[in-house]
Amino acid sequence: MGMKRVEISKIFIIDGAGPYEWLEKYNCSSERIPIDALYTKNDKFTDTIVFIDSNPDYCQKIKEILPINPGINFILYFKENIPPGELVDFVKSGVIESVCIDDDKRVKLLIEQYGQDTSDSQLSYYNNLIRKFREIGIISNSLKMAEIFATVEKIAHSNSTVLINGENGTGKELIARSIHHFSSRKDYKFLGVNTGAIPENLLEDELFGHVKGAFTSAVKDRKGKFEYAHRGTIFLDEISNMPPALQIKLLRVLQEMEFERIGDNQSIQVDVRVIAATNKDVRELVEQEKFREDLYYRLNVIPITIPPLRERRSDIPLLANYFAMKYSKLNNVRPKNFTLPAIRILQNYSWPGNVRQLENIVERMVVLNPECSVFLPRDIPSEVKPDMPGEEGLNVVPDEIPDEGVSLNDVVRNVEKRMILKSLEKTAWNKQKAAKLLNVKRTTLIEKIKKYQELDE
Repeated sequence: MGMKRVEISKIFIIDGAGPYEWLEKYNCSSERIPIDALYTKNDKFTDTIVFIDSNPDYCQKIKEILPINPGINFILYFKENIPPGELVDFVKSGVIESVCIDDDKRVKLLIEQYGQDTSDSQLSYYNNLIRKFREIGIISNSLKMAEIFATVEKIAHSNSTVLINGENGTGKELIARSIHHFSSRKDYKFLGVNTGAIPENLLEDELFGHVKGAFTSAVKDRKGKFEYAHRGTIFLDEISNMPPALQIKLLRVLQEMEFERIGDNQSIQVDVRVIAATNKDVRELVEQEKFREDLYYRLNVIPITIPPLRERRSDIPLLANYFAMKYSKLNNVRPKNFTLPAIRILQNYSWPGNVRQLENIVERMVVLNPECSVFLPRDIPSEVKPDMPGEEGLNVVPDEIPDEGVSLNDVVRNVEKRMILKSLEKTAWNKQKAAKLLNVKRTTLIEKIKKYQELDE
């Protein structure tokens, strides 16, 4: 089945310095227009694609155009790779996608995704949210994250408590900060406390403060975080590790919005939005009687679950190039980006440490390769590559058979392992292409990889 033909009002290409003929081969109608035409509000620009080339002057223009015509989906097209610094500038300005004009499959996908009539769907709304959150440093193209952004926008102006759940490194604090940023409290403090990293006797003082003479070293009154966060937001990370005695005190703050400093009998009234986060299943802790059930319900008024990076792999290319640009600037080295084979390796990895781990890996690559301009598969640290045994110890076929004999099964197994490894390296760990090189089905290759992983454990 061919691609559905898209109406002329849905696809535009800026009449600039870039090529135009590449768009003609797709089954769609398009219109060339000058970019200044987008400064006039017009319904025909609602839920449209506007292809732009990499003219750096367009970054400022896009920022000015989107408030006038927010329904435009700007897509950056290019023939040669764009330096990561320039790409990030376009992303921050509001460009929602970028594509090489030689990548037919992706161009078709983008036309189908953004060029169809979406006036009565969520797509345009989500695209605008993605742009909005990029402006505050949250980088994602994922639909799952767009749904979270939509929740943040809905709840930002309420005072309800929020419980954010997600693995380490997924960006729980970033989401908490975004709730504060879009709320009416944004002009007041956002204070974070890692409740799992502070000993119990110090955590109470950190949260609620003390009065002079409350204990030996209390030589003067001290405000706690709840007082400092008055009219603002307090973020309680690793809330599942909070000691039981402090859970009771926190419950009272949530119920009454008041507390006492250590050593004082006078109650202090506060107006604070509480956002908590955890990487554990708090309901399970409640069942195990390790967390108060009443506190859990007070915190879990609005639950948000952030998906791990392995469940939103489409974000990996964008994040990897963003971090490459960031650390190239910080280390004053040549701008860098990733080749497609290198990106495939990153996308094939499970990322147990999530976005934080990806950022740390990219920072390491930038620092260790200051002179390169692009990252190749060989530049990817071995810990990130899929788990397959290396070539060490794979003496494929012995030169001669020793007197004690050999295990034919071991020799055959080593030959097969080596051929699989070579095919994966040749295809940048693309299992579909590796299977084709070996003339086996992809499912067969995957099963063999799993088998050798189990045998080597």
